[in-house]
Amino acid sequence: MLISKIQSNYYTNHNNITAAKNRLKNLTGGEKPAHSAPHKIPAGYRYGADIHFGEFFDPNRTVPHIDYEEYMAMSEISKKRMRKRYKNFFKDNLIDTKEMIDQKYLYMPLQSEVTMDEFLKTSKIYTKYKDNPIICLGRSPKWFLNAVLWMKDGINDYKFVAFSKNWYMADYFTGEIERVNTMAPTLKEEKAYRKYLERIKADPQTIVNHMKETGKKTVITDYIDTGKGVTSFLDVLSHYAEDLGILEEFCKSIHIVGIGSLYNIEQRTKKETAYAPKVTMPDRMLPFEKSGLWSYNITQEFYDMEYNMFKEMLINQNTNECRSTYYPHETWTIYKPDRFKTGLITDMKKVKQMLKELKSTNQRTMSSFTPAMFDYRNLLNFRILDALNERGLLKAIHRSKI
Repeated sequence: MLISKIQSNYYTNHNNITAAKNRLKNLTGGEKPAHSAPHKIPAGYRYGADIHFGEFFDPNRTVPHIDYEEYMAMSEISKKRMRKRYKNFFKDNLIDTKEMIDQKYLYMPLQSEVTMDEFLKTSKIYTKYKDNPIICLGRSPKWFLNAVLWMKDGINDYKFVAFSKNWYMADYFTGEIERVNTMAPTLKEEKAYRKYLERIKADPQTIVNHMKETGKKTVITDYIDTGKGVTSFLDVLSHYAEDLGILEEFCKSIHIVGIGSLYNIEQRTKKETAYAPKVTMPDRMLPFEKSGLWSYNITQEFYDMEYNMFKEMLINQNTNECRSTYYPHETWTIYKPDRFKTGLITDMKKVKQMLKELKSTNQRTMSSFTPAMFDYRNLLNFRILDALNERGLLKAIHRSKI
């Protein structure tokens, strides 16, 4: 069977530990019945709607779906088996490494306990904003936010907003960020994206309303090097806010949190010392950026991270591609990112063909991720959950769906 035709039946209902445990017994090879048959999906079986990720499952895969519920249901024997699987993922020849997106990083990240500590240290910065709405802009911050979502005294929720590519570029000589109009979305694409933002409650009006009701700004977080990605996102939101007549209020309702590596910026720019990068505002937001000579309506923070961990979790594209949807503006009028899970697909003909297949089969979601990338994702989930548990940092109860 084709992987895109086989939908997983190992998804759990929310906090359904018993069901998760039963599925894990079968899928991890532990505590099997005496005469267990190979795991098969019945022909014509119709699956329930309680699906968070939209993954499709090949029975020949070697790693089951692993999120919080599945980890909490694992026996110690299963955990030991998964730790070994994580360590030997690229060594035991059970996967086709050609299925990995990034061929430069054919090893599992966060194997070092020191690097894991640095990852959790960066994740913990978001506890500062646990009372604020948090927008995860694109795929880059998602692993960190997932970790703090599972963490004791961590955040209770965050909103993932699919957003890929940018149309602001840094001038080669001055470093200034400038808009390249030929690369920007069309009005039709912006209109479609506005509907998406409204549907997921990440639109300017929702952000302004929350500020009025609670006095809490909405945190927008992303990996920042030059900041051109966030600038592109703010270009869309500010245009929307301007049309709604709430641009100034919108500017007073957001706080930008950047994560990145100053050492990486030093290496890229060939400078001995790099200063914390700052997101440049689109032109229409500049009149409202400051509230005084030295005070700002639009506040920003930047958090530097240890370089080795930065490489493994941000430069390594495998950690980005297996997590969420690639959603450049060329696709905004074509599909909804929570229904159509894609890695880095730039061929629009392939995208449209997959979308056609999704509609014809009446499936809820479709994914283009390879079996190896799915396994990679689930093992990295396991590694983070296991590290939190070993350090006494794992929540006893977790209610958010990610």
